[in-house]
Amino acid sequence: MILHGAVGPYVHGLNEDQDPLLAEMYDHADEEKIPVVEPPTGRMLEVLCRVTRAHRAVEVGTAIGVSTLRLARGGAHVTSFEVDELRHEAAVGYLSRAGLADRVDLRLQGADEGLASLEPPFDLAFIDGPKQGYASHIEAAIALLRPGGLLVVDNVLMSGTVATGIPAGPWNRENIERGRLLNEQLVANKRLLAAITPIGDGLAIAARL
Repeated sequence: MILHGAVGPYVHGLNEDQDPLLAEMYDHADEEKIPVVEPPTGRMLEVLCRVTRAHRAVEVGTAIGVSTLRLARGGAHVTSFEVDELRHEAAVGYLSRAGLADRVDLRLQGADEGLASLEPPFDLAFIDGPKQGYASHIEAAIALLRPGGLLVVDNVLMSGTVATGIPAGPWNRENIERGRLLNEQLVANKRLLAAITPIGDGLAIAARL
């Protein structure tokens, strides 16, 4: 949580969803230490889909389907890529139980190959896979987005380490330097209008120009 003092728990509490299926998914993620979007991030994804009336979304990093579920509930049809077979199977089960099986295309496939196979235009792209692949995944996602479409990237503040420069948790110095460079490139990219926000673990939201 990157908001300190009383602010972080307050915001997190406001954004917690009472949906029993989502609660089960978060328990599953906690038990198996599977990285999934924080509740404020998930809620923001659903809001962004509804505000933009996104019909087609692409996601890198399904995990067990928490963010996929929020995107689909926001009204988008989601094509999502995951390389871990057990996580992929869990996501298939959860999205089916949520009644969203017809709104998702869950692919057990690497994102580089998967993104290259898609035909534009997409309305929204969410990047939340392996951090070392962010740069290439972002480039591929930009090419798929329509003008005015949204690029959303998670974990861009890396528990605040990109600001402090001090390694913590899973973030080492190499991660921090890569994250700082990525953020600078996002806000400087002339094909995007990007903002870095302290939502969840840091969320970059960028409009395709």
